[in-house]
Amino acid sequence: MINDLLNKLSGNCYNQSIYFKYRINKMSFWQRGLARVFFMPMVLGLRLNETLRHRLEIPHVEMPITTRCNLHCRDCGNLIPFFPHPVDFDINRLTHDVADFLGNVDRVHRFIIMGGETFLYRELYRLVSYLIQQNKIGLVHLFTNGSIIPGADILHLLQHCKILVTISNFPVEVSPNKPRFIATMEANHINYMVEHNMWRDMGGFNPDVDTSGEALKHRFANCRNKICHNISNGEYHLCPRSVHGKHLGQFPPDDSDRVIFRDRKNSQEFRKELQELFRKKYLAACTRCTGSSEKTLSPGIQMDRSKV
Repeated sequence: MINDLLNKLSGNCYNQSIYFKYRINKMSFWQRGLARVFFMPMVLGLRLNETLRHRLEIPHVEMPITTRCNLHCRDCGNLIPFFPHPVDFDINRLTHDVADFLGNVDRVHRFIIMGGETFLYRELYRLVSYLIQQNKIGLVHLFTNGSIIPGADILHLLQHCKILVTISNFPVEVSPNKPRFIATMEANHINYMVEHNMWRDMGGFNPDVDTSGEALKHRFANCRNKICHNISNGEYHLCPRSVHGKHLGQFPPDDSDRVIFRDRKNSQEFRKELQELFRKKYLAACTRCTGSSEKTLSPGIQMDRSKV
């Protein structure tokens, strides 16, 4: 009950940045409670400042950096196994887009970089170095399947207090290096967590779903993934399937499902369009998605690549 009250008072900036940045998540139950109370005045001050100054603070946003992956998960919510020619995204374009995006917002509490497999990205050191230097970013969050052991230069960089690494809940038979990866995080004093969320059936690439207006509205209203906002190719989207499904030609794109921020200098105009996006009842991507149903799946079931 006390935790619920602290969560309500502190809001997103607390849980998305401070909680992990200061490694409160690693403390014992009583230590966590004391730390949360200690930081509460600062958090409430930040929230009051945000309200009074009408600041645009984004709780969290994801940015895909590669479509390359060493696994081919049948139930990948981001549709990565369906890219016929996986690539790394250009580092100069990524940093340029980050600069443009941050120029239109006041703060991002948790900036998530995703794959594919994040540690396959060839320019990861340069990208992470750039992100941790951005004052508007509270926490830089990397997701991985735990199969790639980073080199010494990356491991040193990951020790920074703004870094959090999340290891997805793949079974060891799928990601055999996972125990070694976790041991490496421990040995190098890197802030990490192991994800234990169950996978949900989102219907694969081309699910047979009801595409009537009412069904789409209901599915979107109950979708847990619509908070997984994405920035990609200079555009802001509400979910990763909106981004990746568009690139894969999964559905006819709708221009109203995105807000363009690349080379954009008018932040007021950007914010107005962003609010319009937030008010949407459903997306074109919803026509090819089951909307994170209650049906749970075993994580990391591999598919036959030859049949993709």
